[in-house]
Amino acid sequence: MLKTFIIDGDKGGVGKSMAARALIHHYLARDDSTRPKIVVIDADCSNPDVCGTGGIRVGSGIIQASLVDLSTEDGWIDFGTLVGRFSEIGKNIDLRIVVNMPAQIGTRAFDGSIPIVNEVLREANAIPVWMLSRTHESIRALEYRLENMGPRYQYGVAIKNLFFGQTDKFGIWEASPLHQKLVVEGEWLGAELPELNDQLAVKIGRTPFHEVLSTGIDGKPLEFGYRLALNSWLQKAGAAMARVEEVEVA
Repeated sequence: MLKTFIIDGDKGGVGKSMAARALIHHYLARDDSTRPKIVVIDADCSNPDVCGTGGIRVGSGIIQASLVDLSTEDGWIDFGTLVGRFSEIGKNIDLRIVVNMPAQIGTRAFDGSIPIVNEVLREANAIPVWMLSRTHESIRALEYRLENMGPRYQYGVAIKNLFFGQTDKFGIWEASPLHQKLVVEGEWLGAELPELNDQLAVKIGRTPFHEVLSTGIDGKPLEFGYRLALNSWLQKAGAAMARVEEVEVA
């Protein structure tokens, strides 16, 4: 079966690429009998932290890793072609497409100006994964998606990025009518992405987490303390990513 996860949040710096990388690792960490095939699409062509130089590449269960500009109709047509191919493959095996969206994509692709977007998301069995900061802007951007693409946002996952503070600091989101509508009364799930140590994040850069653990960084093993910190973070992040996988395609 094919599922496609649209890692979004609209604003820059809300943790989209970190969540995408954590989700990819969550699948790669499974044993062979339960691991789906993985396709990775990085649509943040100006800052490709997922599939850019030194990032995710084909291998270790990843069957495709590409940069695709989803701010243009041509990019969505290309993505639609990929979806068609992998949809056929997904009839026989479990397959997951992970899409890392760029900042400010809402007014470039989710405003109805590219008609094919809705159809591509439908064919892809797309599930929105919304990265939350603590601001009203984060909520307003999600409201914009619902106003323009409502049928595609009936279910999804809202993830608090704890880089912005512990869970009790997300009071604006918790008290919002949108949280009530989507999570409390609706079909959305909630999750939390833990904060990654700053120095560890700098050391790792774009290097995929599974490569850091297996071969280190630039051929050098990760120092033991940092390795412990990374394993701890991946375990906690994995709990959030398991929630993402729980969402059923309608």
